[in-house]
Amino acid sequence: MCATYESDLHFDDLPFELVCEIFDYLPLRDVKTASSVCQRWNAIIFSEVYIHRFQLQLNLDYSLPVLKQMAQLLEASDREYYSVVLRANLGSPLTDARLRIVKLMIRLLASRSESLYFNMADFRIESCVSERLLRGRKLQVIDTRAKYIPLGMGLKESMLAAICEYAVELVDLVIAEMNINNPKALVPLSSLKHLKLLLISDYYPYVKPPEPPINLPGLENLSLIKVTDESCHYFRVDNLKRFFIHSTGTDAPRTMDFITQNITQVSRLCLHFTARSIQAEMIFGWLDRFPNLLALELAGVALPGDVLKQLSPANRLQKLIFVSCHLETLQLDGLLEKLAKLRLLCLDGCSLFHKQSGFHPVHYDDIEGLRQRLPHCRIMLDYD
Repeated sequence: MCATYESDLHFDDLPFELVCEIFDYLPLRDVKTASSVCQRWNAIIFSEVYIHRFQLQLNLDYSLPVLKQMAQLLEASDREYYSVVLRANLGSPLTDARLRIVKLMIRLLASRSESLYFNMADFRIESCVSERLLRGRKLQVIDTRAKYIPLGMGLKESMLAAICEYAVELVDLVIAEMNINNPKALVPLSSLKHLKLLLISDYYPYVKPPEPPINLPGLENLSLIKVTDESCHYFRVDNLKRFFIHSTGTDAPRTMDFITQNITQVSRLCLHFTARSIQAEMIFGWLDRFPNLLALELAGVALPGDVLKQLSPANRLQKLIFVSCHLETLQLDGLLEKLAKLRLLCLDGCSLFHKQSGFHPVHYDDIEGLRQRLPHCRIMLDYD
């Protein structure tokens, strides 16, 4: 019989179940570190079977005595979680007992992470790397249908106050599906001095704020998804590198006006609209107000042949990305003169007008002429 030597054994030879048991001895932060060691460890740790071990689900519809007992047990526990789902009936009031548990969960997650994901659609709090939520985000995967979330389940000022009180060191914050219509609800965000990434969805303020804009001097990445035109007016960010807005408004000049009042130093600007009637030429005329702009991503608009007529030849654009746009022609007027520094042109999910049959998806054969006109520019049909 052939003997098995210690040198023949390897950790990767262990079965899936045993590896999971070993990982259970690690703190949550070390588990995340282990996930970057190799592909197998990453696949195990982020598998549906294993990752549920770090998710906690609580029902907040229990009686007051049960909620108090629940809070006491959680406060005494040293178990770590990456995600907490707090179930409650839609429209249920946020009582002091429920708020106590919400605060406890925020404190528990934020103490072990620099990022927090807060989703009111199912009352979910997650500790995560929120940049992952932005990767590959395109207009076609953004759900623009209105969700019915009663005001009782909207973002409460007390919730945001809890975030700002117990997670002051946050670097990334995502607030999703909140149906925020109170213009003062986000004011406490100004206390998060270390915040670099902020993503907010379902923000519907219909009036200008009575106080100065929320000042976020350290913010580098701001995304506003499914928001009204006025939402841009609520933030002042001087060091922003990337600004993304998915606007439900139909007044593109008004949106651009709000943006240029407080957000002008960005190097990457992503403008996604839902109204196909918006002409892109209304947007190109405002780009001179962004002196550092190197990349523009434009989605959901119509692109006439003379769309570049208002673009200054002095612009520094190196990347131009069109997502789900309707192009009148690919041979845009002034392409070489107005975009002399362009190094990447992407047509992601765009349609091209044909005289005989109307609009059709852009194919590789359609861009062959562009490649000849722009030999130093990379032409793509998909962008990630």
